[in-house]
Parts: sequence; C-alpha cells; structure tokens
Amino acid sequence: MARILTNQLTLWPGLTTRHRFVLYFDQGVPPDEFLRHSAFEHRVVPRPAPFRGSSLLREQLLLPLQVHRDDIDLFYAPWYYGPLYSPAPKTVVGVWDISYTTHRHHYPLKEGLRLSLFSRYSCGYAAGVLTCSPYDKRQIERYYGVPSERVCALPLAPNPKFMKVNEPARLDALRRKYGLPAKYILSLGVIMNRRHVDVIIDAFSLISAEYRDVGLMVVGRNYTVPAVDIEARMRPLVEAGQGAYLPFAPEEEMVDLYNGAWCYVCVSTVDGEATMLKEAMRCGTPVVTSPMLEEAVDGIAVVAEDPTNPDAMAKAFRRMIVDVELHERLASQGLEWSASLSWGRVAEMSLEFLESR
Repeated sequence: MARILTNQLTLWPGLTTRHRFVLYFDQGVPPDEFLRHSAFEHRVVPRPAPFRGSSLLREQLLLPLQVHRDDIDLFYAPWYYGPLYSPAPKTVVGVWDISYTTHRHHYPLKEGLRLSLFSRYSCGYAAGVLTCSPYDKRQIERYYGVPSERVCALPLAPNPKFMKVNEPARLDALRRKYGLPAKYILSLGVIMNRRHVDVIIDAFSLISAEYRDVGLMVVGRNYTVPAVDIEARMRPLVEAGQGAYLPFAPEEEMVDLYNGAWCYVCVSTVDGEATMLKEAMRCGTPVVTSPMLEEAVDGIAVVAEDPTNPDAMAKAFRRMIVDVELHERLASQGLEWSASLSWGRVAEMSLEFLESR
C-alpha cells in the first residue's frame, strides 16, 4: 500500500497550511520530488549496526524516542501497526486488511503472529484506523473490537497513468511478444492463496480446448503459503500457445497489458479491495471478480460466485468470452465508474479523519 502513502504525502501539503509534517525514515530520505516540499521536516532513525537485520528495536524503541523529542501531536503509522508505546498523544494506524488474523495459515508462522498481535494491540489504543474498503472496516470492527466511528474506509483510486489506449498495432506487438493468441484473460497482481490464481488456471484449462483463440496471462510474484507451483500449473497452457507466466512485468508495459486483455480477472476470499481491478477498468477492460470485492460487483462485472470452484470460474470466463454485448457494456460501465474515483478524494478524506481525532 505504498501508493496510498505516496498519494497522501503528495497531496496533503496542498490541502492545508495548518500542520507541521515530520517524516521518519530508516535509510535516508528518498530522492522523490514530493518529499522535498517545504511542509515536510525529515528525520532519519536508522537501525543500530548490530541489529541491521531486524526492525524491531528501531520501531519499538528508537522511533518512539524520536517522536517524543519532536513533540508530535498525532503519529500516523501507515503500515498495519504502530509502536507498542507511542509517546504522541494520539495515533492513527493504517490497516489495509487483517488476513494475518483471519487466515493466519496463509502466512509464515513468525510473520503472521507478529502482524496479528501488533496490529490488534495498535488498533486497540489508536484514536483511529484507516482502511481501504467497507468489508475491511467491518472485519476490523468484528475481530479487533474497534468502534465503527474510529474506522474510516477510503475509496482507493487507480493511478492516473492507467487509461484507454487506441493503438492496436502496439497492443498486438506486446501480445505476440508473450506468445499469446488473439484474445487473452489477464491475472495481474501479487499471487497469494486467498486470490486463488491456481483456481483461475484450472478454470481456464477446462475451457481452453473450446476456445483456441483465447489465452491466459498470469503476472505476479508467487507468495503462496503453503506453496502452489504456479509455473508448473501454467506449463501445459504455455506449451499449447495459450498461456504466459511472468513473475513480474516491466512497469512500462503495465498499461498496455491491461489494454490488450480481453478481460481482467481478480478474485479473493479475503480482500475487500483490489486497486488492480480499478486499473483494468480505467483502461476499458471489463473484469471478472468475486462477491468479496463488493465495490465493483454492482452490475459492472461478471461475478464468479464461488472463486474456489474451477467450474464456477470457468462459467464466468465463458460468459465474458461469448457474450460480446455484455463485454462491451461492462467495458463502458467500468470506465465510467473508475473515472469517478479520485486520489484527491482519498487524500481529503484521510486528512479530515486525522484532523477529527
């Protein structure tokens, strides 16, 4: 969720002159231009040399001491938890999902336990919690017992660089580069168990012989726990000329990958928000998703009712492939809906929430 913090720090100085912003870094100040704004003061709080491999001492002792010296009124911890003892009078925490609590088996034991315990504790003492969807807001309220008025769900937006591209030759060249047929279904994003990319592959494999002019492209680093061999699962499709798998895609190709796809698929049984889905819509590409991603299922997407079932997923793919009228309608509605989302609104809402604490 680095894009959320980048958006906030880029836009907040233009929204207010009332506040002093102090930014804390552990390895020096990055060269990004937006960090040079005169509204920002910078502090570098490095990890001690003997403990370079661990952030715990820095975040739980050295950082709070520096916050105390700076006489901060409110400390914003944008990444799931804050110091167990925060010397600032008030703290707001960004908690973008709590899958490490609800689905701890999807995480390495040590990481899942640390995130769950620290996040729960931070939400308990925080004056407010920022999250990214109504679903995640309800989860935080349910599992961590945080009152509804202390949790704010931000309507995240796609990066403005994502837009519709009307250059068929360029898109065809990219498709040929990856050995894909005339149409392809795109799955793009970090691969985790809760996103069921293995089911997406199995579902497409069920219909691949029926639609030889359609392929499947999977892009994303594989962080499944327990591990799922995505590359091996894709191999038959790749060998048949109907598949491509990339651990990552060059940043300069992202817009064209969305634009060239016949549809984009993003499902989850945990996430309440998927910015990639909005990026695809902004590019005029219709989406297949699941009921969990509630912001985007109100008639503007094909919904796979059970994203853990290959047959249900294959049915959703088939609808998108054969029903051209539906495809065109969803592409148009997705463009319109995604255009209504704004990072400016995200920055305004989050700043107003911090000020109200």
